[in-house]
Amino acid sequence: MRVVQIAPPWFSVPPTGYGGIERVVHDLTEGLLAVGCEVTLCAPAGSQTSAQLIPTVPRPIGLDLTEAQKVRHFTEASRLAYRAALELGADLIHDHTDYIPRRNFPLPIVRTIHGPATVAAVLRSRQMSRHGDHLVAISQRQRQLFLKAAAERWGAGEHLTIVDVIHNPLDVAATPFYPATEKRGYVAFLGRCHWEKSPDGAIRVAQAADVPLMMALRVTTEERPYFEAVVAPMTRSIKNLAKLVGEVTGHEKDELIGHAGAVLFPSPWEEPFGLVLTEAGARGTPVVALARGSAPELVVDGVTGILCADEEDMVRAIPRAMALDPQTCRAHIAAHFDRALIAQQYLALYERVLGLRTGRGPATSPLAGVP
Repeated sequence: MRVVQIAPPWFSVPPTGYGGIERVVHDLTEGLLAVGCEVTLCAPAGSQTSAQLIPTVPRPIGLDLTEAQKVRHFTEASRLAYRAALELGADLIHDHTDYIPRRNFPLPIVRTIHGPATVAAVLRSRQMSRHGDHLVAISQRQRQLFLKAAAERWGAGEHLTIVDVIHNPLDVAATPFYPATEKRGYVAFLGRCHWEKSPDGAIRVAQAADVPLMMALRVTTEERPYFEAVVAPMTRSIKNLAKLVGEVTGHEKDELIGHAGAVLFPSPWEEPFGLVLTEAGARGTPVVALARGSAPELVVDGVTGILCADEEDMVRAIPRAMALDPQTCRAHIAAHFDRALIAQQYLALYERVLGLRTGRGPATSPLAGVP
């Protein structure tokens, strides 16, 4: 089976820093190769992959652009990727963006929805669904919210079809494990400096629990006002802030998560997935999370972490979380989120999609509908 994976043009695959979608694309691509798929990856030049790479932009372009610039780069990169899929004779496209080619594009398209159910995202997903694309949610909660938003906007009826729910993959074998003997009694927070991630919530919880806090924050130009107005004053006054660093990757990220007694996840919104929840468990670190969004799907309460109703509940949960078994955390992630397992789930979906399409016969001539 010849599959073309399409990543956004913003960051390399895998990302050197921030880039959850790009990390997912990398692990899925490598997982699919391992189960026998012939995979071509369309991504920025410089991306590292075992698949054939088709560069869609000369370098990762980042997000510090005007909206007009973003649209232009995104459209050009997407058109290049779709044309390449046709020229390669691919069986199927798996697009991790929301680019929509013209109608009657001759290849089946699988799409993973990576973001929240905003009005714009639901409208876009409905359009893609009506074009016959096969939409995949990354959590049951994300799927529920997309379908709920569609029903509220258009009333009863099947306005949006999501064909499957497949969680994000993680390369467990390549993730170092930290047993209980290597825990150092602090709690960790990793994420964007944005209200959605609630770094200020992590500070409040750690302060109230009187435990050391290690924070790894991404602070971009866009996020700087929130950092200066809300987070920075708190970091100057918290007595148990052990360390505040920027983005961490590689070994530094492993050590920050792995040596933590628990990872805090105080995200107050409907997070579609939350990679740090599985990244923590793979390293043997339990999480203390608000029971919002996908967290109840990813965390086994009392086994791999503690699900909480509010920040006060999180404060009380920290000692219980730190007492949980790291090996059990690791085993759960390996059994449910390892990239080999997720690749098999996507492969089964591809086969269903191609089976359905084979039953209908070829739709158009091979180069019809070129975007």
